[in-house]
Amino acid sequence: MTTGPEPVLKSSRRPDVETTIVDVVDVRFGDGSYPVIAGPVAVESEEQILTVGAAAAEAGASVLRAGTFRAEQSPYAFKGLGEDGLWMLEKAGHEAGLPTMTEVLEPGHVDVIADHIDVLEVGPDNMQNFVLLRAAGASGRPVLVHRGASATIDEWLMAAEYVLNEGNDRVVLCERGSRTFDPRTSDTLDITAVPVVQRLSHLPVVIDPAPVNGAPDILRPLALAGRSAGADGLIVSVHPDPGGARAGNGNQLDLTGFAGLMHALGIPSLRDEIDRIDRQLVRLVAERLRSSIDIARIKVARGIPLHSPLREAELVAEARADAEAHGVDPDYVEALMSLVLDNSRAAQRAALDGGGARPE
Repeated sequence: MTTGPEPVLKSSRRPDVETTIVDVVDVRFGDGSYPVIAGPVAVESEEQILTVGAAAAEAGASVLRAGTFRAEQSPYAFKGLGEDGLWMLEKAGHEAGLPTMTEVLEPGHVDVIADHIDVLEVGPDNMQNFVLLRAAGASGRPVLVHRGASATIDEWLMAAEYVLNEGNDRVVLCERGSRTFDPRTSDTLDITAVPVVQRLSHLPVVIDPAPVNGAPDILRPLALAGRSAGADGLIVSVHPDPGGARAGNGNQLDLTGFAGLMHALGIPSLRDEIDRIDRQLVRLVAERLRSSIDIARIKVARGIPLHSPLREAELVAEARADAEAHGVDPDYVEALMSLVLDNSRAAQRAALDGGGARPE
């Protein structure tokens, strides 16, 4: 029986397909940077997640991650705070200025999580839960797909295919270890999977060394190895009191250990903050241009002159005053404002050119 040619997988790397850059608010996976996703295995209280969020942001983390709905091997283990945990995580991310991530366990959870959280995780135990993968893809949120502990790379990529097939191209892969028989390592992180996946697929791939059992001190060399291998990011479990944590395998770093890891990685928080600010500036400029065009159209409809030298002079004066208040050279800010205003007038002319209107 003829089944026809094999379909071209959406995740496959082809000569005409560059590495996909997945934007998560101000964070980018796949652009050559090494964003760090950090947070506790589970949200245990509002105080706990707020503390971790603030510390993670201070140390240079890019995304705040924590479990809200939990699935444990034992029916008596901590199952998470559910929707209360979602709201706490959302609040902590907002206060820390970080996008948020949490695992989704069931298709019925997708909508409520997507309403509060920036990135959905499909965990290793659900890597081949195709109903869940489709639901996560249909949410429109970025989706991080973990590799199952016994999954081949091809099976892992096919799981991502289910998300991509829903029209959602914001997919990040996560290598978190393959199951072995050595109790000292538990799930063994497969560093070689990083370059192999990057050769096969255009999707960014991050690593999560936390499943390595019973050895928080091993996280640092694994994190460094992942970066050297070209990974597109790192997941680190962080808890204010790892010994008293209600969930996890004992491998959560404390806040001091996390700060030390970030220093060892050479990820200066100021550089990452500058990158985020730069991207915010671009978005703000775009918003300003759109607003100036809308105002121009309103003025034309009402017969009001477009160009207002007095208004522009006021804007420049206010900008110079703000610059002085913030310890910035007023001439520098005035030069920026002049450039913004020049481009604003040009955008207005371009938008109104069809109607023959010109700034006066």
